[in-house]
Amino acid sequence: MPEAAWADFREDPGKYSYDEFMKFVPKTGRAAWHEKAMDAAKGDDLQSLIELFIETKEMKRLAELVRGATDEALERVRHYATEPAAKNLEKAEPCLAARLWRAQGMRIVNKSKSKYYDGALANFERARRCYERAGLGAEWADTVHHIRANHRRKTGFMPGFEALATDSGRDGGPSFLERPRARGCVRCERDDS
Repeated sequence: MPEAAWADFREDPGKYSYDEFMKFVPKTGRAAWHEKAMDAAKGDDLQSLIELFIETKEMKRLAELVRGATDEALERVRHYATEPAAKNLEKAEPCLAARLWRAQGMRIVNKSKSKYYDGALANFERARRCYERAGLGAEWADTVHHIRANHRRKTGFMPGFEALATDSGRDGGPSFLERPRARGCVRCERDDS
């Protein structure tokens, strides 16, 4: 096995360097080298590590990674990594999925990406559901308080968020995820935050 591929992976662990490295691993040693690679997968590039653990179906390692990350660090990760991670963790670890959904929403709102506010509301709705499922209503209340305190002037966002926060959006009508689709909003079919 070429040492260069192993060195490249250890220097910059991610799904692409992992795939390149594993091309050189003999079939009989794949399980052992996979485990060695996962143990060596450390670093500051949260997005690459999230993508690696999703690609390799290492959900326990993904959960530990998210558990150890700050909210601010999660907010810096693009939705291309956090959304699949949140979906993978929703059933087994709803508290971690809630943090990922919240991070996606906060990323949009903090950067004032008004054309993606519908996506942010959908993320916050999923965060709220995950917090509720995990029995962490206080964390959702903290999120609501934080958004009200820091984003109250965002008139394109706050009415929808207030409806979500006060549960007035739960009158049996379509959820925030379903509303844009019901209007035929193509942009909302994919979240390009």
